[in-house]
Amino acid sequence: MFQTQSNMFKILETFDTKLSADSVEWCTIEGFRDHFVCGTYQLLNREQQSESLANNTQKRQGTIYLFQVVTPGKLHLLQEINVPGVLDMKWAHVLYEGHVLLGVVNSIGYLQLWQLTEESQMNLLVETKIRCVDDEYLALSLDWSTGRSCWNQSTEARITISDSKGFITVYSISQEKLHCLGSQLAHQFEAWITSFNYWDTNVIYSGGDDCKFKWFDTRTGLKSVGSNAVHTAGVTSLHSNVGKEYLLASGSYDEVLRLWDTRHLRKAISETNMSGGIWRLKWDPFYHKYLFAACMYGHFKIIDCQHNDNPKILEQLKEHESIAYGCDWSSLSKVQVKQKIDSDNYEDDAMLVATCSFYDHTLKLSALTIN
Repeated sequence: MFQTQSNMFKILETFDTKLSADSVEWCTIEGFRDHFVCGTYQLLNREQQSESLANNTQKRQGTIYLFQVVTPGKLHLLQEINVPGVLDMKWAHVLYEGHVLLGVVNSIGYLQLWQLTEESQMNLLVETKIRCVDDEYLALSLDWSTGRSCWNQSTEARITISDSKGFITVYSISQEKLHCLGSQLAHQFEAWITSFNYWDTNVIYSGGDDCKFKWFDTRTGLKSVGSNAVHTAGVTSLHSNVGKEYLLASGSYDEVLRLWDTRHLRKAISETNMSGGIWRLKWDPFYHKYLFAACMYGHFKIIDCQHNDNPKILEQLKEHESIAYGCDWSSLSKVQVKQKIDSDNYEDDAMLVATCSFYDHTLKLSALTIN
């Protein structure tokens, strides 16, 4: 039986993450596309904080949940890992040195790389403090340079990370080791988001609480080569489109979705009100024209961006009862999805998606059919 749902979303299962949920990411590697992770982040209460400080451990706790979707559209919990508070997670888009890798940034300023084994278990491969300073700071977001690697056969993988002190830092990976390529103060306040231009991975974008949207070139020593102040509140989300070379989406606390031509970043192609701060934006992996948006107090939304100058909100998922923070599309094909879901209500062109929300510590698995 499906639970109550909106027209395009059919909720298959709901899971209590116990701690506040803020990140969900599907694996894109063939053979593991029915696997995804959900991350949590929660401040310890006063009694726990006192004990934590006495033991010189983190003040924020978190969990990484590893799930597999099994027939008939059910969640199978494979692993639950206690970690510092999770702020963001991203899978490498392709195998790297034979590994399925998940990057995680956390509340004590670390980048962790986890390996997903053939036995569907996560093992910590390597971790590093992002910037070797004593200051307390949070690592807030990350992105891999591998977005188009399945097309261009790139042999290099880099990771860009943003933090609560306003820095962006770039790492490369080689022989299971992380190498810092540079760090740059990008914003006056929190650097909420950073991402690669997947078509030219020398270019890195960042957005901060100072309302600035900036771009950098690693060939110039990670110096800013441009910026704008079009957003009227903190810039919280950026995502390059792997199927359309010059298309970039940005989200902000100002509740406006902006689409950009990366050749002309002074003015957005379009501005669309989302009725909620936009914490995450994800381009769909099939058609490269739909956006999945986590709009905080404005629910989750599906946006049709086929006409970049006039995006249309197609549907909302309103079943979450708290801040909409994490959303992602599965890369499972329609045939694979059909094998995973056994229901009379199944639509032939359904996709699987996952969403999570904060204070109600809720994760939902849904089938999405875009009419």
